[in-house]
Amino acid sequence: MKYIQCCVFASLVLLSLSLPAVAGSSQASYLKMADNFFIVYDPSTSMDVPYKDSGMTRMAMEKEIIRKSNASLPELNWQAGLYPHWKGGLWLSDSPHAFAPFYRLHNYDKKAYGLAVDRLPTSPAGPPMLQIALMKLEHLLGIAGRTQVFLFTDGKDSRVKGVPEPAPLAETKKLAKKYDVCFTIISSASGKKEKKLLADMAAVNNCSQVIDFDTVAEHPEHLLGKLYLDTEKNFGTVLFDFDKYLIKKEYRPVLAKAGRFLLKHPDSYAVLSGFTDNIGSEAYNIRLSEKRAKAVRRYLRNRFHIAAKRLLPYWYGYAHPVADNDTPEGRRLNRRVTINLRNK
Repeated sequence: MKYIQCCVFASLVLLSLSLPAVAGSSQASYLKMADNFFIVYDPSTSMDVPYKDSGMTRMAMEKEIIRKSNASLPELNWQAGLYPHWKGGLWLSDSPHAFAPFYRLHNYDKKAYGLAVDRLPTSPAGPPMLQIALMKLEHLLGIAGRTQVFLFTDGKDSRVKGVPEPAPLAETKKLAKKYDVCFTIISSASGKKEKKLLADMAAVNNCSQVIDFDTVAEHPEHLLGKLYLDTEKNFGTVLFDFDKYLIKKEYRPVLAKAGRFLLKHPDSYAVLSGFTDNIGSEAYNIRLSEKRAKAVRRYLRNRFHIAAKRLLPYWYGYAHPVADNDTPEGRRLNRRVTINLRNK
C-alpha cells in the first residue's frame, strides 16, 4: 500500500531531556499506520488452562489483554472488527453465524468496542479451529487500505473428517497474496510443530510477525501498538546509511541514554519503529526497516542486558516519511529508527 506523506518535521530530535508523559499526548500527535484492523479471539478448550500464577485462565488473560489494549488506543477512524475463531457447534455450516462478530466490521468506537470486549466468553466453545478463523477472514478482507489482523492462537487446529478445509498455512498464504493484510500472531504455542507453523504463517509476507503471548500479557499496549505512532513520545532517533542496518558510532550516545533509562526504570519499555527512504520496492523496504528496528533491539540487549519483552520492534518501510524523499538530505532523515520509551 502506498502511504501519503502526512507530516513533515523541520528536524529530528536525537536526544530528549525526559520521557514525555503519556497523558500529555494529543490526537494531533498520532499517525495512523493502518486503515483497518481485526482482533480474532481464540475461545477454544486449549486456552482454558491456568495462566502462570495469575489466578486466571489463558482465555481470561486473553480477554484482559484486549480490554487493556483497547483502553490505550486512540480513536483514529479505523474500520475495526472483533471476531472469534468460530462458535461452538457451527463450524460445519456455511452460515455467517459460524463467525458471528462481537463487534461487526465498521467505524472504530473505543467505548462500543470496549463493551464488545466485555462480551467475550471466558468459557471454552470447543476444540481449536485455527483454519476456520482464517477461512472466515476471507469474507472480511475485501476492504480498502491496509488491514492488520491480530490473531490469538496456540497453533493448533482440529480437522473434521470428511469436511474439506485448507491447512492454516495454505489459507494464510492465500490471504496474503490476495489482500493487503498483515498478520500479528499472538502465540501461546508450546510444541515445536505449532511454533514452526506460526513462524511459517508470519513469513508469508514482510509485514507479519509473531509475538509471544507473555509479552502482550505484560505489555497489553503492545498488542495494537503497530496501528499508530505517537510523535510526542519520541525519545530519540537513530539514522542509517543507504541500504544498511548497521548501528553507526555517532548514535551510540542516544542508545546509551535509552539503555540507562530502561535500567533505571524497570517498569518502562521501548517501542522501536523502523523506516526507510522510498528507493526500492515496498516489500524490500519493509524487510529493511525490520532489520533496522531489530538491530537497535539487539544493540540494547547486548550492551545493557535489557529483556527482549521490554524492546518491542515495529517496522513500516517507507511509510510516513519525515522529510522530502526527493532530496538526498530528506532520504537520509527518513532512514531511521525512532525510540519511544513508555511506562506500563
